[in-house]
Amino acid sequence: MSKYGFLLVKPEIHAREVKMPDGSTHTLHFKQISAADFRGYQLDEQSDDASVRTAAMQKLVAASLCEDDGKPALTATEYAQLTIEGLNALFPVVLEVGGFNRKADAAKKD
Repeated sequence: MSKYGFLLVKPEIHAREVKMPDGSTHTLHFKQISAADFRGYQLDEQSDDASVRTAAMQKLVAASLCEDDGKPALTATEYAQLTIEGLNALFPVVLEVGGFNRKADAAKKD
């Protein structure tokens, strides 16, 4: 293992209870997203192509949401059909598992 392993995406699968807008709760599994996945999301959000922009969040969710064995949970056809309610429930979990808010959370504890 690289001495810089602490900087690399961890292979662990994270189970999270996700509450859906209808009140149901589901145990879903997520992988940590890489900086490349997140940067791709940012670039997609700025694309001149409206279809690329509109699929950016769904594509990032699909990069993280997985089965408990790590295999992708959604096909491209499926993630393109996510409802706004589903996307709103999943996207914050993707960011949390990806470590997006860790620095802000650490600052709150100080």
